[in-house]
Amino acid sequence: MLRIVYRFSFLCVALFIFVLSQAMPCQAKEIPVELVWKLGQAGWVEIEVEQGDYQLIVDKTTLEFPTGSTLQVGWGGWAPVLRINHGEFQVSGESSVLELKRINPGSLRVKTPEGQDVVYRGGLKLNWQDSHWRLINTVDSEDYLKGVVPIEMSNEWAKGGIEGLKAQAVAARTFLVKHTENGKTITDSPDIDQAYAGKNVEGEASGAVEATRGEILVDAQSRLPIEALYSSHSGGYTEDAKNVWGNPDIHNVSHPDPYSQGVGGAVNHWRFIVSAPLLGSTFGLGPVRNIELDKFPSGRVKSVRMDDGFGQSKTVTGRTFVKAFYPFGQPIRTAAFLGSFFEAQQIPPSQELLEKSSFAVFLETKGSQKEQGPLLSKILSSSVGTSAASQPFGVFLFEGRGWGHGVGMSQWGAYHMAQLGYNYKEILLFYYNNTRIQPAQG
Repeated sequence: MLRIVYRFSFLCVALFIFVLSQAMPCQAKEIPVELVWKLGQAGWVEIEVEQGDYQLIVDKTTLEFPTGSTLQVGWGGWAPVLRINHGEFQVSGESSVLELKRINPGSLRVKTPEGQDVVYRGGLKLNWQDSHWRLINTVDSEDYLKGVVPIEMSNEWAKGGIEGLKAQAVAARTFLVKHTENGKTITDSPDIDQAYAGKNVEGEASGAVEATRGEILVDAQSRLPIEALYSSHSGGYTEDAKNVWGNPDIHNVSHPDPYSQGVGGAVNHWRFIVSAPLLGSTFGLGPVRNIELDKFPSGRVKSVRMDDGFGQSKTVTGRTFVKAFYPFGQPIRTAAFLGSFFEAQQIPPSQELLEKSSFAVFLETKGSQKEQGPLLSKILSSSVGTSAASQPFGVFLFEGRGWGHGVGMSQWGAYHMAQLGYNYKEILLFYYNNTRIQPAQG
């Protein structure tokens, strides 16, 4: 009798656990994020426990580190140094490894002498490496996403565009899962992985993360996570992954994107002008006389061929051409070169003045020229401005649309779809081919 009861109880418990495992959503897990965007190559760092209780682990020593505690790390000569709670500086070994381990939910404020001031949830690991401190934020995966979604999109988009933010949350979570497979570490850099700015940027977008908690995009057949790529604005046509990175991907294929047309302000339609001599010298040529564009089916530029007046020519990829004039570290505006979706037009030197509607709005001009625009012969480029001396070779005008590589989801398009009444699942299935949405495993 006892044996029967035992077996029955065991079966009930097993069934109960099975049901829970099927019904419960994926639980968040702690992940390591290397801080290279805001804090890469940091020589001096100050860390303050903003909230919660922590332990400071230095080699084999563990200290209690409650709210208000501070840690400064730097270097003296060639050796790393540290100071705890404004005490004396201590010299540490070359293999110095420090950890701020959270005891309960909390956050850390990290500052540098250069003016960086970022708050991160979770814990922090530091080690002295190649004459700088390498920082890794150990953070709950869903808290990580709350520091990604509002900077990849905007908290302001929650007003009328919350479904777009939900789509971004699922795409960013999928990217995280895919890029941390097999123990890989993700970074906070938008140039390497996806932008992550910690607690500073948290806001209304956190609701989109919570509403989609644990959900990711998977291949419709294998049910494995996909490569969920995205960019700011597709320009009206998404791009094939193989045309950007060389590898085909059935989930990121090129197709028309009407939802990205007419939205986005400066990134929807931009113009860039450059003098023929400056264009040529940028690529090792004389003043350029002719340009030919080779395009992908989407309309993006695959390569650019330039011929100068000395019989020389050069062909570069569309991406290389864009990088030569891209406004790195500058505010985005209509007079910037933002992507490879463009047309080129030569304006001959015989056209002495450029109409105000075409270019004068991009440059400050003086006197009677203000209404018509600057002399063509004195324009260097939209980003450089004008010169005192004239040149007789004309200029090239590039008109483009979109911002970014154009692969996968267009963030502006997703926002527009949300405004039109589409839900986040419909948005994701429009941008990602042969996929479905399901809870992440583990």
